[in-house]
Amino acid sequence: MSGWTLTLKQAPALRLDLRALSPAALAGLSADAVAKFGVWHGNESVALGELFTITARSDDALRFEGDLSRADRIGWQLTAGRIHVDGPVGDYLGAGMSGGEIVARRHAGLLAACEMSGGRLEIGGNVGDYAASALPGSMDGMRGGTLLVRGSAG
Repeated sequence: MSGWTLTLKQAPALRLDLRALSPAALAGLSADAVAKFGVWHGNESVALGELFTITARSDDALRFEGDLSRADRIGWQLTAGRIHVDGPVGDYLGAGMSGGEIVARRHAGLLAACEMSGGRLEIGGNVGDYAASALPGSMDGMRGGTLLVRGSAG
């Protein structure tokens, strides 16, 4: 499995939904295939290469760089693998996670670690409201795993 570094080219005009990106989803893809991988920017699908500079890594980690405060659902329902974020991150970080590891070096938005049942999520700065809670309409919040917040919560 090969890893990737995704460096944000510029702040997106609308929120990004990155739930489809995971180390497993990008494993074995060529650089061209990763660049064509579709993610949601507002209500339209945009190729990853239009938003990020893509660099191959020798390890199996997926690394994000830049101000991703408008990028939501990083690590959504992650089951395995490693994700590192070198910058602030948006809402729903690690929501529904059941395995793997996410390390965010700076702040995270709302609803981080919601309905998490396994794995490890480390946030180097502050986290927004409702961390480790239930998603809207659900009864259960975080049921397992480890959430480490080095700053303030809520």
